[in-house]
Amino acid sequence: MKRVPSKISFFLGLLVLPALLACDCEDLDIRPTLADLDAWPDPVEFGEVPVSTTRTVKVTLTNRGTYAVVLHGLSVPDDEKDFSGSVPEEIEYPHSIAPGNQVVFTVRYHPQDYPEQDEGAVLIESTDKDAPEYDLMCYGTAIEPILLVQPVPVDFGSTRVMGTKPATLTIEHTGSDPDPVTVSLIEVTDDADGDFAIQHSPDVPFTLNPDDKVNVNLSYIPQAIDDGDEGLLTIESDAESQERIDVPLLGSSYAPHIVVSTTALSYGTVSQGADPTLSFTISNEGNADLNVSGMELSQVGSQKFDLDPPAIDQPIAPWDTVEVRVTYIADDRGDDDGTLRIDHDDPLERPVFIQLHGRTPAPDVEIVPDFVTINISGASHTQTVDIRIYNLGDEDLRVFGMEFDNPYGSFSIDAQPPYPAIVAPGVEPAGPFETVTVRFTKDTPTVVDQATLTFTTDDPDEETLMVVVNGTYSP
Repeated sequence: MKRVPSKISFFLGLLVLPALLACDCEDLDIRPTLADLDAWPDPVEFGEVPVSTTRTVKVTLTNRGTYAVVLHGLSVPDDEKDFSGSVPEEIEYPHSIAPGNQVVFTVRYHPQDYPEQDEGAVLIESTDKDAPEYDLMCYGTAIEPILLVQPVPVDFGSTRVMGTKPATLTIEHTGSDPDPVTVSLIEVTDDADGDFAIQHSPDVPFTLNPDDKVNVNLSYIPQAIDDGDEGLLTIESDAESQERIDVPLLGSSYAPHIVVSTTALSYGTVSQGADPTLSFTISNEGNADLNVSGMELSQVGSQKFDLDPPAIDQPIAPWDTVEVRVTYIADDRGDDDGTLRIDHDDPLERPVFIQLHGRTPAPDVEIVPDFVTINISGASHTQTVDIRIYNLGDEDLRVFGMEFDNPYGSFSIDAQPPYPAIVAPGVEPAGPFETVTVRFTKDTPTVVDQATLTFTTDDPDEETLMVVVNGTYSP
């Protein structure tokens, strides 16, 4: 089943023509005749049908003209008590029928009362040159059933998506035939993608004697928004003329459907203190009010974002839209990332998350390498390594100082910049960069000596960084 209406349904009702019966016209046959279109069968004859039994006829509309005929609709001016039907879901009005092409639709007759002669009509609206409005007549005779199935159809009405609507179907042996009836099958043969189901029914096969009745408990749980859901329950038995009884299952569903215009707001790089604002919209593309129960920033991440309005207190009506403005509070340097969570009552959607990102110019320190091992052996007792300080940000980096921890006494600093050192923005390895040269000197064997260099910077994300230097010597 689709989230949008998946079927175009129409209903054919009882059509009574008292005006014609009372007419003094010399020619009572004033019914227009189709010219370009041909309907077959015409009229639609269902014959004798037991009450609560459904009989279907496929009607073919063929364009026998030399130019396209536009079909504007199939409808009924009265009620849908005894006749109903449907057209294929791919048919949308206006629908063009090219010369030689066809449209096939289904008409159902499911009489409610007996004995009765039922008469109805399908109103065909098109650009047929002689009959732009044509009544396709339908006739059926309702007779007494052996098995009385009620109600037919089973109409669950309107139900919220993912909600449950129950209904009870009764199967009764009317006694019109004294013989018992064996029911061999009760099954939902078209569940409309899982929307219709049997909750409880007698185990088959079972036997009904005259005046016996059983109940079948049904449910309708719509999985998506659909204003014309149709399914089918099939009953098979050995009752004469009722070996197969098809019971239409009807329902419609309602729910809100949340749609946000974006799932990410990016402010780019802005000047500190600029506080820019971006917006997004929350729309309701469902057919029931949408309630937004909460909008809040995740505690994991930056809180530098402000919402206007901070909450949506009123329901959003179907096909309405609400704008939410989000301001980035750019009052410090560096990156700010946040996540906005939107809670709502759309039954088919989880909470909506909108990612927020903004940045003000800031340095970004990078030290290469930040872990190094110096290995010396034999006659070589000393070796140096250069440690470079880069700035990968978009504002000058200030290195305020360096703390050197040398517990083994085997390391020394050969060179370092004067502090505070300023490193302009650049890339690695081209630079610019500042260099600290560390020397390892050892005369006696050692497995591992270690020293650390801890730098203090004005990078808002890494105010301190540690570099570890290991040294080994083998004679």
